[in-house]
Amino acid sequence: MKREALRRRVRLLAQDTARPYLWQDEDIDDWLNEAQQEAAVRARLLRAVPAANPDLCEHGLSAGEAVVTIPTSLFEISSQSWRQGDRTTRLHLVSREWMDTTRPGWRDESAGEPAYLVQDANVLQIVPAPSVAGTLLLEGYRLPKAIESDEDEPEIPAFHHVHLVQWALHIGYSLPDAETFNPDKSRIAEAEFSRFFGSRPDADLRASTRHDETHRIVAWL
Repeated sequence: MKREALRRRVRLLAQDTARPYLWQDEDIDDWLNEAQQEAAVRARLLRAVPAANPDLCEHGLSAGEAVVTIPTSLFEISSQSWRQGDRTTRLHLVSREWMDTTRPGWRDESAGEPAYLVQDANVLQIVPAPSVAGTLLLEGYRLPKAIESDEDEPEIPAFHHVHLVQWALHIGYSLPDAETFNPDKSRIAEAEFSRFFGSRPDADLRASTRHDETHRIVAWL
C-alpha cells in the first residue's frame, strides 16, 4: 500500500476524515515510518546479506586492521565470518567481558588467524587482528528505509502494510490532546499491532546470537 492509502486508512479508522483534520498529515507520516521500523524489528522482516546489502554486510580490512563500525540500521547479527582469498572461516561473536574472562590479554595479541568478533554496540573488533587482508562478512536483520513520499510503499512485505495503521492509531490516541487523547483506544491499537508483529524486544538484538550469551535482546529504542 502506498503511504497515501495508509494515511487515509488511519483517518478512516479514527473517524478523522473531515477538514480541519485532528491529526496533521506529517504526523501520521511520522507514525507510519515508526510503525514500519517497529514491525521490522519485532518480526525480523528484512534480512541483510552480503549479496544484497554490501554496504551493511561486507567490510574489507587491511592486514593488522581489526576494528569495524557497522551502521546502526543493521540491528541484529545472525552470522559472521572472515573471508581471505577463496577461504571463509566462521567467527565466534562474543562480548568484551567474555574475552576478558576467557582470553585475558586478547587486546595485545599479535596478528594472526581471526577467530573471534568482539561486539560493543555497533563497534566490532576481530581477534586476533588479521595478518593478511580480507573481508568481514555479516548476515543479519536491518531497519527499513524511510517512506518519503505519498507514492512510496513501505519496504517490508506488502502483506504486512495494512497492519502498520494500528501503530499510528496507538501513537495518535496516546498524545495529550483534548480532542484525540484516548488511552483505551491507544492500548487496543497497540495490542492489535503486537498480536500481529509480536512483542517489542527488551534486550540488545546485536547480542542475541553471541557465542557467550543466552539468546536475548536489549532495548533498541
